[in-house]
Amino acid sequence: MMAEQQFDRAEFMERHYTLAELSKAWHLGWDTLKSWFENEPGVIKFGPGQLKKGRKRTHLTLRVPESVARRVYRKRTGRDHTATGGK
Repeated sequence: MMAEQQFDRAEFMERHYTLAELSKAWHLGWDTLKSWFENEPGVIKFGPGQLKKGRKRTHLTLRVPESVARRVYRKRTGRDHTATGGK
């Protein structure tokens, strides 16, 4: 039980990035990163996610935990050996 509590706390206290921060660090466009992360498990989404009557667009904010950013980076750079079955 104690190990589970420590894991939950570590996950809770993990650094969370905005798309703007990742865009600057990785030298990639915000739109590219949005398409990579908007449906990625573990990403926190703020906002309604649906259009309100009379609106042309909705405002959705994403926060990406460091572990998710690392996972996506490995997958996108071909360094994720677990996804390809390699070593």
